[in-house]
Amino acid sequence: MTIQFNSLLASRWTIAVAVTFAIAGCGGGGGYGGGSSNPPPPPPPPPATSDFQKIQDTIFTPICTTCHSGASAPRGLRLDAGNSFSMIVNVASVEVPALKRIDPGNPDNSYLVQKIQGTAAVGVRMPANGPPFLTQAQIDQVRAWVAAGAPASFAPSNRLSVVSTVPAMAERANAGVGKLTVIFNGDVDSSLVSRETFTLRDGMDQPVELAAVNVPAGRQNVVELTTVRPLAAGSYQLSVHGDGPVALADQAGHVLDGDADGKPGGDALIPFDVSAGEVSKGSAQ
Repeated sequence: MTIQFNSLLASRWTIAVAVTFAIAGCGGGGGYGGGSSNPPPPPPPPPATSDFQKIQDTIFTPICTTCHSGASAPRGLRLDAGNSFSMIVNVASVEVPALKRIDPGNPDNSYLVQKIQGTAAVGVRMPANGPPFLTQAQIDQVRAWVAAGAPASFAPSNRLSVVSTVPAMAERANAGVGKLTVIFNGDVDSSLVSRETFTLRDGMDQPVELAAVNVPAGRQNVVELTTVRPLAAGSYQLSVHGDGPVALADQAGHVLDGDADGKPGGDALIPFDVSAGEVSKGSAQ
């Protein structure tokens, strides 16, 4: 009897302890350790940069610019350091206009990513002179940068300046050009972007009529100028005004340092030529 009683007592004690722990584990209804009603914190987001400068230095400049540079760049896609970021981020693809070349935060629907992966529905895998193509590590680096929002690698400056133009200074553009692009080191004040702050003149110093001057959506450091008609063969000069009745400035109020003397003011002057040859078509992206 004593042995049976002791066994029964031990059994009841074991059940009581188990019930106590079960109640403690469910306390608060959350089911997360310690009776907490709050779920564990989510894991931290991935780093905000797969640095764009590294992509430029290790992929675009040594590999892509063998084709994608200068006036002969296929479909105008220039991937040199002065132009690449503004040519791909939030810019519609030529081959598949429904897709952006780079859609920030969305690598799967970024056409440039599809092209380097070989998953694009149109055209050939890039680089077009491959194989060899990009390594998986290089593709993953581009994907990580896009997934992080495609951040720029440059910091805002305390002065506004022209980084690059298309056509570039002293460049001979293909015949039939009708759009000019100016790329800045910061986001411009779109309210100041007009035919007063951007003017185009031909080799006889006569004004060339512009149909539109605007900041493209999602590309606040870029201004695009469209001429009323394609430019005839000859010499031209584009002026971006940091002086005069209306001076271009960035969104922080920094006036254009057009003459690159380190001080606000002055006009940026970009001379270029248009060839008399046929329009180059090239391959698309």
